Amino acid sequence: MKKLYLTLIFIIPAIICVAQTPHLYNHTFPEVNCQNPKVNEMLEQVDAANLQNYVEDITSFINRRCDGSHIYDVKDWLVEKYNYFSFNDIQLFDFQVISYWDTIPKPFTTAPNVLAVQTGKTKPDEYIICGAHYDSWVNAEEPYDVDTLRSPGADDNASGMAGILETARILRNYEFERTIIFAGWNAEEMGLCGSNEYAKQCQSDSMDIVAYFNLDMTGYVNPGDDIHIHLLYKECDSLLGRFVKQISNTYLPEINICQAWLSHGDTDYSSFNRHGYQSISPSEDVHYLSPYIHSVNDVVGLSVNSWEQAEIFTKLNLASVAHAAGLIVESVGENDYSNAEIERYEVYDIFGRLVYSEKNVWKNMEEIRVTDLQSGVYIMRIYTKTGNVITKKIVKQ
Repeated sequence: MKKLYLTLIFIIPAIICVAQTPHLYNHTFPEVNCQNPKVNEMLEQVDAANLQNYVEDITSFINRRCDGSHIYDVKDWLVEKYNYFSFNDIQLFDFQVISYWDTIPKPFTTAPNVLAVQTGKTKPDEYIICGAHYDSWVNAEEPYDVDTLRSPGADDNASGMAGILETARILRNYEFERTIIFAGWNAEEMGLCGSNEYAKQCQSDSMDIVAYFNLDMTGYVNPGDDIHIHLLYKECDSLLGRFVKQISNTYLPEINICQAWLSHGDTDYSSFNRHGYQSISPSEDVHYLSPYIHSVNDVVGLSVNSWEQAEIFTKLNLASVAHAAGLIVESVGENDYSNAEIERYEVYDIFGRLVYSEKNVWKNMEEIRVTDLQSGVYIMRIYTKTGNVITKKIVKQ
């Protein structure tokens, strides 16, 4: 999350950014007053252990400063993850950072935004985007070496990026009417640069983005407080705010949720709002944000102290995206492909790890045997001779 300092050079841009660009498209959202069994099936797959693994992996880099060399390694790690989830369309959006910080060259080139695209089946030109920034920042006195400066950024924002990855891992196995883009933004800490450049390009291209869902700082709970959700959105996006509240009240009824505003700083949902798109960002308590962000203490344990909350935020994001994108109930794996000739198949555990694969099979579906698997829930991805890709959920007793 970007922190704003009280200097004229930041106050003026902040005042300009208050203005809301009229919506490019006037979309409404479905009423969600009862649980969809298919969405419940998705939510059951969200795993706090996965989120912890992602966060620990992301924070293992020395830093994720957008003006350093390690940010390119993080970019490669994200691409590797989306490849692991079998995304066929992974895009890199290049941009330059134009910084107002005198100590940093301006403009400069940094690692691109990373976008994993899941094409919609009936409305591919309408988009649902969910994203989080993958860069980090630490306040440090000069002189320092940007490539050795430690900047773990566990809560800000490895936690949010982990939620997007877990959402992508699960939704990849279902079909939707609209196209979903899972985004990792860079240079958020320098002024929402990556998301702003992308949203500006989308506006220029008249891209029909129905809604943008952001995750930024999801892992810190003020000691003694209950888990609750503060929703950041502008009044002009109240339809989206109402929709997300319905999702929360329907699928997470035990969690209190309400609209709130940051007293300082900003995050990537504003980039889309300013360019004419409805956008929203669930947040940990805005009055008790992690006190460790932008420091070497933004680490697991201190700053990310509640995997339960991170899991809840991920579930809210997943259910919101699934409903907004138009889940096709008779989704992947529910059609009758029993007579299809199979070229190869892969079996993944609930953590997205490949546990078994077989090539050059040339069998029908009923001939596949999984007797060697241990008890548990698995996802099987089947590739047929005719080019279809079938995904089935398997419960091995």
